[in-house]
Amino acid sequence: MRNTMAIAITAAIGIAASSAEAVVLNPRGTGQVLIYPYYTVNAGFGTLLSLVNTTLEGKALKVHIREGYNGRSVLDFNLYLSPFDAWVAQIFDTSDGSGGAAIATNDNSCTVPAFSKAFGAGPGIGPGVASFSDAGYSGANADHGPTGPARTREGYLEIIEMGTVSNAQQSTLSAITHGSSGVPSSCPQVVKAWTTGGYWTTDATTDIDVPGGGLFGAESIINVGEGLMYTVNAAAIDGFSSVAQHTLPGSVSPDLSSASKTSESMVSAFVPVGAGMVEAKFANPEDAISALFMADTLYNEFVVDAGIGVMTDWLVTFPTKRFYTDPAFVSSTTARMPFDAVFGADPNATSTSCSAVRPQRFSREELTTSDGIDFTVHPYWMTAAACYATNVFAFSGGASALASNFVRTGEVFPSVIPARDVTVVFPAGHALIDFTKDSSYIDDSNHVLASTNGISLRGLPAIGFAAIDYVNGNVTPGTLANYSGAYPHRSTVACTASAPAVCP
Repeated sequence: MRNTMAIAITAAIGIAASSAEAVVLNPRGTGQVLIYPYYTVNAGFGTLLSLVNTTLEGKALKVHIREGYNGRSVLDFNLYLSPFDAWVAQIFDTSDGSGGAAIATNDNSCTVPAFSKAFGAGPGIGPGVASFSDAGYSGANADHGPTGPARTREGYLEIIEMGTVSNAQQSTLSAITHGSSGVPSSCPQVVKAWTTGGYWTTDATTDIDVPGGGLFGAESIINVGEGLMYTVNAAAIDGFSSVAQHTLPGSVSPDLSSASKTSESMVSAFVPVGAGMVEAKFANPEDAISALFMADTLYNEFVVDAGIGVMTDWLVTFPTKRFYTDPAFVSSTTARMPFDAVFGADPNATSTSCSAVRPQRFSREELTTSDGIDFTVHPYWMTAAACYATNVFAFSGGASALASNFVRTGEVFPSVIPARDVTVVFPAGHALIDFTKDSSYIDDSNHVLASTNGISLRGLPAIGFAAIDYVNGNVTPGTLANYSGAYPHRSTVACTASAPAVCP
């Protein structure tokens, strides 16, 4: 037994040592990269964000906020955290008639550009407001999707560590560190460092060392008027970069395609498969990130019962989808595997990039049906499909717990189904989404991510959660008795291998 264990440990060390760079989805929740799966400002909702630096190091971070249709950026900025610092913000409806969204913070951590000072802070200090922009998908950047500010109302976020901050040359760590008053010593210093002639404009590596990880984050999707709050942890990626990638505020890089490569020009991803772990190597860094989220099937629960006022939505975000379907990255007609369609290229489904999927519902007594989930239905295929970077699938006949614009309206799937020759009410149970099927529900050979070392993962790269909203009417009149919960999806991934690679 001891020899067997020693061999296993030695093999594990050998696998880890074989890759100088390897990305992993950290099950303990901390990392260099955080992905927040959803934000919304619809129908009275707002989204509260938190970000925590658990380390003794200062952090230089890139924040990308992306809209949900195609993952185009609506706001990019740099954020600088001191040791053990935390940053909070809220994404909200601007209510200015534009239909758009904005982000506000009352936090003092340094941002570049500095937010406008709606809270009366001094120059260069963190608190303030920044509006989301439609420039990334309008005018010369149009992608065949909707234009205008309303498209910014739903989406997701990426926060990427660009490097750690030191005092080596310009005392930047001291400048971003909070004093006894709770205010950093000199946020204006880091703002000025990015202006013409500033030390970061001259050399962006000044006082910047390699990333160290140790970040975690969470979000709360909250509706004050309805008494609802869905709280979700950010997914954390470790091993993303072994080099500093400190870039100009507003820059599109680093992003999820910026993971460091080895001397072999590869990025490895360690992916749990069943009870084991597989190493898959990729020439494209974004493929390695996709591998971390690959799922052949998502699983979760649902409750839908109009009698007690309960609704369920499933949020499914594809955080890397844009690299495979956005015409800015692929040809105008051909998407990259594992996705199917270029965004905006399908005349039968404009403003989409659809991949057929197979939903299936089960009662708590194992009765089953493929009906009952309000999926986007491709008008030509007439089958369930995931058509956006951020997808919201409702179980409540067109009614959305998240009030999402991505929920298809119209046909209402029945909550009463025939089974075993009797009519069975089907208000609660569990469900799955199978990502391996095409529009005819036949195995889709396109939904495969193939590595360079013989490992192939089937499905689509997805994260998300179920949002369940209860409205209790059986209380004293005038008493608000709404309850809500968010439950992360569970998943499996199918692995196939060609020799000498082996799937667990």
